[in-house]
Amino acid sequence: MITLAVFAFFAALAVVSAVLVILQKSAMYSVLYLAFTVLSVAGVFFTLEAEYVGAIQILVYGGGIVVLYIFVIIIVNLDEVVQERRKLFPKIFIFAVPALLLGEIAAVLLKYKYVPAAGHEQAGDLKTLSEMLFSTYLVPFELASILLLAVLIGAVIIARRKLLHDPD
Repeated sequence: MITLAVFAFFAALAVVSAVLVILQKSAMYSVLYLAFTVLSVAGVFFTLEAEYVGAIQILVYGGGIVVLYIFVIIIVNLDEVVQERRKLFPKIFIFAVPALLLGEIAAVLLKYKYVPAAGHEQAGDLKTLSEMLFSTYLVPFELASILLLAVLIGAVIIARRKLLHDPD
């Protein structure tokens, strides 16, 4: 019962902080709430006894991606960006697509009652996960690493271009 309460707390915190990421006008506050979201999702993983996935969530997303976003915000200096007014269609699209997706997920969950199969669960230890990661999922793993490398190179190029064209 206590585990369910802790799970509900972290889940609610993740949802609220994710909504706050979207609603913030300041990019820095959005990144701060994104960090709360990432840590809350890690808390959800810990309550589900998926310690490895929770730790990876904290290390990769909390320690890497969020810090990368902060560096990009500092480099780009979003205070100079001129705010533009959005038209009505994009505003409707921004709210309609997630609402339709949520409705579809709810309809599928209500239509098909998922009952996990009884029996021995597959071992979730580090050895099994690493064997799957480096055999079955090797190509997606390498593509993700290439994508992160491209993002890092892009951030360095943007920072260097700004320094080269800076009159100071």
